[in-house]
Amino acid sequence: MKIIIFSIITGSVLLYFLNVALLKTYLPNLDWIIHASLRFLVGFLVIGVSFWYAKALTLKNALVITVFIVIADYLYDYNIEAYRLNFEIILHGIYMLIWGAISGYLTAIYVKEKLTN
Repeated sequence: MKIIIFSIITGSVLLYFLNVALLKTYLPNLDWIIHASLRFLVGFLVIGVSFWYAKALTLKNALVITVFIVIADYLYDYNIEAYRLNFEIILHGIYMLIWGAISGYLTAIYVKEKLTN
């Protein structure tokens, strides 16, 4: 449990500094929170739990699902003209995917240990 809390706190602190450095904002708006949360959840469920932990997906399938969801989200953002596709936004999305994947993997390990004990 301590490692999960450590990863969430460390990820949140790094996210704060990433937001300040890349996006020049301290508190993002609701649209941006939804945008970032979608990437975190995709990383958490698809990469962290389904691929790394459960081995239910191959790497190719996990990447195809992830890329499809991310492209669909970028197209949605482009259509509503919320954000432009630029390097900073892509870096932020990659960070959220990686942070979600690590958190998902650690959470799946913790849940399995709790269920078996």
